[in-house]
Amino acid sequence: MNKRARNRLIGVTAIILVAAAAIMAAAAGTGGAYQRTVADVAGQSEFAGERVKVSGEVIAGSWDRKADPMRFEIRDEKADSDAPTIKVEYSGGVPSTFGDGVVAVVTGNLSDDATLIMSDDMITKCPSKYESATSALSVASVLKAKKGVPTKVTGLVVAGSITDATERIRFKIVDENGTDEIPVEFTGALPEGMNDGMAVVIGGELGPDGIYTATEVALSDAEKK
Repeated sequence: MNKRARNRLIGVTAIILVAAAAIMAAAAGTGGAYQRTVADVAGQSEFAGERVKVSGEVIAGSWDRKADPMRFEIRDEKADSDAPTIKVEYSGGVPSTFGDGVVAVVTGNLSDDATLIMSDDMITKCPSKYESATSALSVASVLKAKKGVPTKVTGLVVAGSITDATERIRFKIVDENGTDEIPVEFTGALPEGMNDGMAVVIGGELGPDGIYTATEVALSDAEKK
């Protein structure tokens, strides 16, 4: 082998080694776990006892905000209701966007029977949702309306009121004049990018206790950039 060919081989080998090191570093950054689907992992003994990273949709009603640590179930996004599911026991901080139907990416150790992930890391994926506030009532109007009747209301998110899914009251809204305020209960996922002072449009009903139980929450079209 001549000197030029040998130098070229050394260069190619160096590139391969650098690429391999980068892949290993990326894997280490996620605890050595590569992202898999629920169907890949649920009940699969080959992954039992291993650290896994799994993405799935939070099944509505599968979690209790008072439980510590939090437990919930996930199935593959847009899968049928009879698709495989897996339980998650999560011991970290709960993202404010966590809720029914949100896509959660959890990393943790899979139980020996491959039915439970004991997770210490979770991120959530929730697309931004927008809705027109044209037909929505003001906070003041909803407070005066009959309780227990489905309505649509718009208002501004009260600064510092956004909480995570472990709290009953997820946030509060106020009219633009700042005088009328409503606490909002919601078990779904808050829209991505929702922050203090933003205009939101909410569907649900106001209860006799003055708490608005929301079934859907969206950012107002006015918040589109």
